[in-house]
Amino acid sequence: MPTPASEIGPRTELIRKLGSSKFNYWFGYVANISLVIWLVSHAFARGQARLGAPALLAYAAAGVLAWTLAEWLLHRYVYHLWTSFLTEGHALHHQTPRALIGVPWYLTTIAIVLAFELLALVLRPSSTGVVMGFAWLGYVLYCIAHHGSHHWAYRRGWLKKMKRHHLLHHTYPEYNWGFTTPLWDHVFGTHYDRARRAGVTIRRDSQRTSP
Repeated sequence: MPTPASEIGPRTELIRKLGSSKFNYWFGYVANISLVIWLVSHAFARGQARLGAPALLAYAAAGVLAWTLAEWLLHRYVYHLWTSFLTEGHALHHQTPRALIGVPWYLTTIAIVLAFELLALVLRPSSTGVVMGFAWLGYVLYCIAHHGSHHWAYRRGWLKKMKRHHLLHHTYPEYNWGFTTPLWDHVFGTHYDRARRAGVTIRRDSQRTSP
């Protein structure tokens, strides 16, 4: 149940205002896709050692895989366990799942650009850019999957599967921390298993149905 406005502290209210802007929510896709292009472009910049196709594919796969683990860790610990403005912002999402709430795009942009510049001091910019670029592409896919879980109806496929996976997390918050894949929930034993929870009825309410 959403927390009444009268019970929301000033910091949480500020977080709600910063993260609930429709411009922030939708422009985030523009900013994030631009980041992906900028990061991957370092593999083709002049003066950089060119990556062969096998290496490029390997670094790209490593980036996507790294994101799937990162999203599990971020959701499990940063968004739920460790107290911060991110925890408060994510709590607002659990209170109103269909609200357009997102981390301010400029914060993630600054963090990613800074992380790349620091890593590029000691690692090859070309390979670092590909790994980070495809990891951030995973973040874009996460944003799409997460939005679709609360706003779109699917007939079949990966998005339908991940929608059910994520909505179970909203009913049972101790399970299903992954967004784009259930892989790490299976690895770490946090996948919701109906066979082990026989007799538990999944709640079906307006917050979990798509228009």
